[in-house]
Amino acid sequence: MPSLYLIPLPIETESIDHIPPVTRERIAALDHFVVERARTARRYIRKLHRDYDLDAAEFLELDKKDDKRNRVNLSSWLEERVDIGLMSESGVPCVADPGHMIVDQARRSGYDIVPLTGPTSIILSLMASGLAGQQFTFHGYLPIKEPALKPKLIAMEKSAMNENYTQIFIETPYRNNQMLSHLKKHLSKNTKVCVARNVTGSSEEIITLTVAEWSKRNIDLPKEPVIFLIGK
Repeated sequence: MPSLYLIPLPIETESIDHIPPVTRERIAALDHFVVERARTARRYIRKLHRDYDLDAAEFLELDKKDDKRNRVNLSSWLEERVDIGLMSESGVPCVADPGHMIVDQARRSGYDIVPLTGPTSIILSLMASGLAGQQFTFHGYLPIKEPALKPKLIAMEKSAMNENYTQIFIETPYRNNQMLSHLKKHLSKNTKVCVARNVTGSSEEIITLTVAEWSKRNIDLPKEPVIFLIGK
C-alpha cells in the first residue's frame, strides 16, 4: 500500500541535526514531495543528503488559497500510487501549517498516513515553559484588532487560571512586540507568560516570567517565529 509521509523540519537549515535518522532515511527514499515552497524543500534535502538527485525529484507546491487546485494537482500522483512526502516549511505538517487537505485526500485514496518524528515548536515550547502540560489549548493566530483581542486574552487567562489549561498561540513575527505589549496591558500581573522564539534555531530563547516581571523589562523581540504561552 502506498504511503503519505508527514515530514517535520526545523526552523533553519543550519538546525538540520534536529532531524532523526529514521526521518532522514525516509526522505532519501522519496522522490515525490508536496511542499509549501520547492526552493526551501530542495535546500533542506540538499543539506540532509548531498548525493540526493534533486533533478529526478518532483515537487508540488501547495496553493494556500485554492484547495480544489491542490486536489487536482495531487490526483495524478495518487492514481500512480507513488509514495509521497508532505514537507512543512518548518515545523510539523498540518499543525499550525497547511496540508490537512492533502492528508484527507490521500487517506480517501487508500494511502497509509505515516507521521515522522521531528521538531515541533509548539510542544517543545510547552515542555520548556514550566507551565502545565497535562491540559493545554492551541489557538493558532489571535485576532489582530484590540477590540476583539482583549476579550479573547481575558477568556484565555480565565481558562488558564481556573482550569489550569495552558494557552498557546502564535503571531506574525513583525507583530511580536505589539502582542507582548497587549499581554502586559490586558493580563493580570501574576499571570505567567512564556515567550519561546526561534525554537530549534541558532537564536533560540525561551523565557517564562509573570506579567509584572515582563513589564519591568525593556524587551525588543526580533522578527522571528515566536510561540506565546499563558499559564499559572
